[in-house]
Amino acid sequence: MVALVAVIYSPSTIGFSASPGGDGGTAPTDTSASGTSMFRTYLHQAGYNVTVANETSQVETRLLAHQRLVYLLVGPDTALNNVEVGAFKAGYDSGLFSALIAEGNTTNTDLLATFGAAVTGAVIVDPTTTFQDRQVFMVDLTLGTTSALGVDDVASPLRLTPSSPLRATAVTSPYSYDTKNGTIGPRTVVAAGALSSGSRAVLIGDSAPFTNFLFNHTQSGGVDEKAYVAAMLTYVDPGKVTPILIDASEYVSPKPPAFQAGLPVGPLVVYGMEQSLSGVNSFYAGFPSQVSGFLGGLGIHVSDGLASALVALIILISVYGSVTRWFAPEKKGRDDLPQPSVERTIVAESRARADFLQTSHSKGGYVATLAQLYEVLDSIVFSEFGTGIFSVGEGALAAKIGADEARRAKKLFLSLSSFHDYALGERRFLFPPVLRWRALTARMTRDAEAFLNRLGITIAGEEEQSGQRMEQLMREKVRA
Repeated sequence: MVALVAVIYSPSTIGFSASPGGDGGTAPTDTSASGTSMFRTYLHQAGYNVTVANETSQVETRLLAHQRLVYLLVGPDTALNNVEVGAFKAGYDSGLFSALIAEGNTTNTDLLATFGAAVTGAVIVDPTTTFQDRQVFMVDLTLGTTSALGVDDVASPLRLTPSSPLRATAVTSPYSYDTKNGTIGPRTVVAAGALSSGSRAVLIGDSAPFTNFLFNHTQSGGVDEKAYVAAMLTYVDPGKVTPILIDASEYVSPKPPAFQAGLPVGPLVVYGMEQSLSGVNSFYAGFPSQVSGFLGGLGIHVSDGLASALVALIILISVYGSVTRWFAPEKKGRDDLPQPSVERTIVAESRARADFLQTSHSKGGYVATLAQLYEVLDSIVFSEFGTGIFSVGEGALAAKIGADEARRAKKLFLSLSSFHDYALGERRFLFPPVLRWRALTARMTRDAEAFLNRLGITIAGEEEQSGQRMEQLMREKVRA
């Protein structure tokens, strides 16, 4: 038993860090949510000729080579130096360079001045957005004959001078404003244009569409973030024949923690079990003689062997009763009996859930079921509240289902998120529910159905020609 527990917990480690490590921002090699590694991979897969410059000297060399290229810069942390800005301006004015630049801060004022543009650094707020966060909104991008609907997350307005060759190609709603200017009116978030020399440029005041968090985002109504970004790329490099230079030299490198250490969990758990078993063994070693002495005081004389057998029988019955009480509360009986009529007539007690609870599953089946339950609930919550179950606020839930139900629902969402990450291999449990998968799945199914019933939605089963299908969450509201 001790060896089995050691094997289970041996990979687990409790980590300690004196200071949190930073990430690489929106760098093309950063695989975190804020990075743009997925965008870089898309460029290669889509057939673009891509070069990544990680050093300032590499950027200067390419800009001073007087060869055609598309300069691509997304959410830089630092500003280009004077040599880089001067070389880019010369190439842009001569028709050699086109550019796609995503900049929501005032970091690169000199570079944006090349296009007769500037970014205020303020955050746009759109009260008409369908998202809970008013700084997240949809915009309609039109570049020539190409249109795309995308989502911007914490964008800054662009300002164009009268002499700028760029024109607004995506604006916010007429009811929007920004944190530096409370005047109500549309804000330009994407601008594009071309010079007579042939150079093209697209500026966007938000780097979020290029990040791993948002790049593959789609939703009903035609929103396709990848198509939104692809429309900008097509405009600056129509035939995918011009080499693209990704400037990766303008980002702050990730900072590792100043101190970090790991404490293995396996030896600690095994040591605790050894001490516990040693104490229990010492207690029960003298228990039979105590029982024999107790019965002898009552005039019942039994040998130590019989007393040991009585103690073992009592312990066996106690353990069996505890285990069946915790993990097998169902009564014994045939599993092919017809479902009671009360469960067939009450909507809240769905047949699919009753069938599910009476069916034995392996661990993999339970994990897959919880992961699928998370995904379906996430889509429903997104359609109802405008955000997924990981980020939906308790206040928004309370407005629809009440404060108590909101707390229970939020607790359910957090649990389902953990199991979803576990199913994807992104999380390990410190104490995995080895013997409680069925009970956990049954409880979460009940909690999910209770939450959906409060929204007017129920769980129903459906049969196909290939056999019994797994329970599905039906989107139709139950009407009285």
